[in-house]
Amino acid sequence: MVRFGVAFGLILSVGSSAVAFAQQPGQGPPMPMAMDLAKVPVGSWAEYNMVMGQLPAMKMRIALVNKSAEANVTETTLEGGMMASAGKMVVQMTVGPGVDGTVKKVVMQLGATDPMEMPAELSGSKPFTKPSAKGLVGPETVKVAGGSYKTKHYRDKTPQGEKVDYWVSDTVPPFGLVKLEVDQKNNPQIQGKMKLELTGLGKDAKQVITKPAKPFDQAALMQQMMGAAGPGAGGGAKPGAKPAPPAPAPAPPPAAPKK
Repeated sequence: MVRFGVAFGLILSVGSSAVAFAQQPGQGPPMPMAMDLAKVPVGSWAEYNMVMGQLPAMKMRIALVNKSAEANVTETTLEGGMMASAGKMVVQMTVGPGVDGTVKKVVMQLGATDPMEMPAELSGSKPFTKPSAKGLVGPETVKVAGGSYKTKHYRDKTPQGEKVDYWVSDTVPPFGLVKLEVDQKNNPQIQGKMKLELTGLGKDAKQVITKPAKPFDQAALMQQMMGAAGPGAGGGAKPGAKPAPPAPAPAPPPAAPKK
């Protein structure tokens, strides 16, 4: 089972309640790695439109920003929709070489806050693995906003047993993902399918998280995420934001006419 639980878990937390992140670490829909990152040029990125049920659509970018013989560094950036008030969220993952996918380090940066190192176990033991041949549905040509692609269609399940369909192509670096659909039923904050569809490709991605990461602080993370959720999403005001001025007092009633 392939999971990208850190990014999706954080999104769900921002969109609903930060408590969900603490209660369900590592949970999320599958994220296939259909390409060997050893053969993908650094700077390659793919951008997607992301829809989670009835929630506002977001933009997701997955990029390979650094690599060596020992590890690959990817960054997933999310903005718009639920993230609009925070600016954007970046999840940087250092994973094993090639198609290994073993997590070595996870760093998250929300908006203008300092980056924070996350416990690697929150992503699951291997968030990226090759699609399994037993899940192959067959070859399909898929048309998305980013173009028309000859793909391989796979079917899988989430840890909760929800159906997942994804379409991959070796012409879409860094991971090969063209389209993904999750028949999500277990999260009450999301009513409807979760979808990713490719909108564009590029080769000029630069590393976004460059500052040293602070140690994991769950209380600080919760405060950041609840602030990013904004009023009406279970989060309240942003951390450090000035309180709203008090409402003006009502005008006194007119005086009774003198007799």
